[in-house]
Amino acid sequence: MTKKEGTAGKTKARHAFGLPLSVVFFVAYYLYFALEIEPHLIYHGAGLIDNFPVFYWGWDFFAGFTTYPGGILEYLCAFLSQLFYYSWAGAAVVTAQAWLLCLSTDIAIRTLGLARWRGVRFLAPLVLLAIYSQYTFHLPETMGPLAAIAAFCLYLGLAPKQEVRAGLWFVAFSVAFYVPAGGPYLLLALLCGLAEILFRGRFRLGTAQFAIGAAIPLVLGVGFFGQRPHDAYLQLLPLSWKIRTLTSSELMREAVWAVILFLPFTLLVLGTARVLFGAVGSQRSSRKARPSPGLEAVRGAVEKLFGDPLRSTFGLNLRTAVLALATAATLLLYRDPKVKTLFEVDYLSHQQQWSKIIEIGRQTPYHYLVCHAVNRALFHLGRLGDEMFAFPQRPEALLLTRAEAYWQKFDTCVDMGLTNQAQDALMVCIETYGERPLLLQRLARVNMIKGNLSTARVFLHALAKVPFWGRAARTTLARLDTDPGLSQDAMIQHWRSVKLAHDFVRDTDTLTLLLTENPGNRMAYEYGMASLLLSRNLDQFVQSVERWRPAAISQDARHYVEAILLHRTLKRQPIDVPGRTIPREAKIRLHEFFQLLQQHGKDKAEAREALRGRFGDTYYYYYFLDG
Repeated sequence: MTKKEGTAGKTKARHAFGLPLSVVFFVAYYLYFALEIEPHLIYHGAGLIDNFPVFYWGWDFFAGFTTYPGGILEYLCAFLSQLFYYSWAGAAVVTAQAWLLCLSTDIAIRTLGLARWRGVRFLAPLVLLAIYSQYTFHLPETMGPLAAIAAFCLYLGLAPKQEVRAGLWFVAFSVAFYVPAGGPYLLLALLCGLAEILFRGRFRLGTAQFAIGAAIPLVLGVGFFGQRPHDAYLQLLPLSWKIRTLTSSELMREAVWAVILFLPFTLLVLGTARVLFGAVGSQRSSRKARPSPGLEAVRGAVEKLFGDPLRSTFGLNLRTAVLALATAATLLLYRDPKVKTLFEVDYLSHQQQWSKIIEIGRQTPYHYLVCHAVNRALFHLGRLGDEMFAFPQRPEALLLTRAEAYWQKFDTCVDMGLTNQAQDALMVCIETYGERPLLLQRLARVNMIKGNLSTARVFLHALAKVPFWGRAARTTLARLDTDPGLSQDAMIQHWRSVKLAHDFVRDTDTLTLLLTENPGNRMAYEYGMASLLLSRNLDQFVQSVERWRPAAISQDARHYVEAILLHRTLKRQPIDVPGRTIPREAKIRLHEFFQLLQQHGKDKAEAREALRGRFGDTYYYYYFLDG
């Protein structure tokens, strides 16, 4: 065996057993989605995604999607979206979509003789990575391009060679694709026309395909299905009114267009270059001259650096390096931990995982919704009055009074006893986000609390048709049959005990009403005191802390003691009075705080920095220096 043959054998073996670049990429892709992005957060929505589709089991729900072009693809996307309920399953859906986009693009590129440009196949998966890293949802709009590119591959492989027969075959193929896919058919027609004109030199056929592509939605969508022209042409495309009217669809819309247009743009550019320079290239290729040894060496070095374009093996080559750098750049530009935090704290709140919320709160700067979730977690852990000022605070975040964050309000309202306010917030959410399963579950709960069991059953029967929620809904329905009064449900009985008899949706002093009706309502008491502390209303706080304190509370929380001591000091009142002696440690700490505060005079910024480490978790610091 010659040395050259031995080297060739080693190279062949390396190609045969080397790990493909796409395998390594998509394994890492799946792990990133499952462990870092966590698609279950997107499924939950956190009141930040209003375009997540509703899905129910049953023929009636499915039948509604069969009445218009694109409905079948839309139904499939609605079903696949439900798998986001589990992060591992949602990651599998997105990874499979990205892999199929990559594979279909690769087949189309190689079939058209563009093997050297196979790297473009990773573009769509990287764009999907950017889309989901921003916690936006565009599965239906990005499944359309996948369907169109996959159908394009079928056309390239199955269409007859004879031009007239290919045209007739394209018409039948168009009908078969347009009915289930809708608007993405326009992308298929565009790709087929470009391929015929620029790569196969059949100008008449390509032009005819453009014309057929423009006519099919009009004939089938408008003429046969009775759709409006806008819907017939744009169903499942980002220009559709059904998509554009949803606020969440505006985020990363340009990235969706990149998924749709990257392959037509690639074919247009490379096909035009082939048409303009192909003649010169063919003349050069027809020359039989043997390449010089120097040229062979250069080609070998390039091959070693880039890897075999038809195999793209993972390893120390430029293709791997470029893909790694492109992936890193995508994550650097689009990964957004701050947005993930909003999804995460809301999800954990609805799951009542209070300790995890506290951990996130310690690592997060002030945010309106995070602050609300942290205060709610502190209350449920019995630490609101002792630790709330260890976290960034603003008065409006306690009860979400700055803006109507309806999604975040309904559980808080139920816990506090504002059942009608919770129901109002849930109905607004239904109008905004659709019949999401969490909202159906909470509406059933509110009606069970109020004793409207027939209405609760309506929501539970609907919930029973939702994937992953049906078993719990059927269990609750069975419990209603055996115990209509829900006397054995401790949580329902608790919520009924704190429910305000005359609940108002309009603004009113609900905390006082709650405490007047039920002095044992601990959440109303602690939130009422916290509200007075946050507004720095010490006079009313001192009056209310004694008046409304539940009998079950025998000792004031740390921040309450600090506020009482501060109030007496500022009013020059006796520090200790009969029945309420201030602990010596609290007096010493207030004295030390005033001493250090005076050292910085009127320089509030300097004092804030100097005192944060030692006194940042006290009410004194919040009262004088925060905000």
